[in-house]
Amino acid sequence: MKAVVLGGAGIMGSYAVEVLARKAFFSELVVADINEERGKEIAAKNDAKFQKVDVSNAQNLASCIKDADVVINCVGPFYKFAPLVLKAAIEEGVNYVDICDDYDVTHELIEKFNEEAMKKGVTCIIGLGASPGITNVIASYAAEMLDEIEEIKVYVTRGIKEEAGEAIPYHMLHCWLGEIPVYENGKYKKARGLRDGKECVRFPEPFGEAFVYYFGHPETVTLPKYIEEVKNVCCKGTFFPPMFREILLNLEQLGLLSNELLNVKGYTLTPIDFLASYISSTVQKMSNMPDVPEGGAVMVEVKGKKNGKARIYKFSGIARMKEATATPAAIAAIMIAKNEIKSPGVKAPEACVPAKEFLNMLMTEGIFGKTWMAEEKEMEELP
Repeated sequence: MKAVVLGGAGIMGSYAVEVLARKAFFSELVVADINEERGKEIAAKNDAKFQKVDVSNAQNLASCIKDADVVINCVGPFYKFAPLVLKAAIEEGVNYVDICDDYDVTHELIEKFNEEAMKKGVTCIIGLGASPGITNVIASYAAEMLDEIEEIKVYVTRGIKEEAGEAIPYHMLHCWLGEIPVYENGKYKKARGLRDGKECVRFPEPFGEAFVYYFGHPETVTLPKYIEEVKNVCCKGTFFPPMFREILLNLEQLGLLSNELLNVKGYTLTPIDFLASYISSTVQKMSNMPDVPEGGAVMVEVKGKKNGKARIYKFSGIARMKEATATPAAIAAIMIAKNEIKSPGVKAPEACVPAKEFLNMLMTEGIFGKTWMAEEKEMEELP
């Protein structure tokens, strides 16, 4: 059995390689990346092979993945590269998992490629990281426990000390700002990312109480598709320290999200390229601030009814981004190879991942500080 990790030299991809190497299920493990020096280092460390690949080169990409049993795609930003990689995987008949966290391209991947993947008999799971990913599976698990589903809320936060890859600033600018989708009363509406939907929530320590705001993420797109009875779905989040949110909003107001090419003293660049670089340097400076927690926190809240009574399921956990994002994708790749997940087509995790089995496997990995699953029931009488 062979697995290929695209972007295997990156922060997320290298940890996926580490998990797969530790599990030792695949007889051949390939670290595929454009960064040859770093890729060879990761491969040697994990008793894997290295293959240089440029995913924007269709022939090069096809050659890299053609004889694999499953490919894990960790090449971001996903709004740019996921369609290219998914198309190649389907054409080569290779099962596929990614950690895509861009809501607009998630919709595109499902609508454009699902039918062809079904014809080819290829299982393709998109957005199986932390959020989206773990959040989707938690929501599907809670939904199975309820007769009626009213609302699903996903809350996330992260400290800026978090180690992140080069694609993360682009993702933040693409999905956290501007107009983003919110599913309300059975219909989609537009909201302003990091501005609308203000709510005070309490994250697990060391994060604690914080104001959160709407942001754009795939859960809002896919959960209403696969959990059809749900009436309200949204994602809300923030950063630690909170002033980082203010910095992002100020930069947005300056019009720096544009992809328009500019000529600056003989150099050609776009405002968003400058802004992504600027954010990375700002994060490095701010990460030295005291009392900024490391890692991130995620919470999922599912409201509904059971036997006519109100019931709420709540999940919360804390972890570092790379472990919480890469581990679910690696576990799913193994489950696909074992035929424990066999669901031809292009689907989000809630549509094809066996929730209880997957979540139990995930918790044995020890990537979370602590995890909590609570159930609130409407009272009938005092004990």
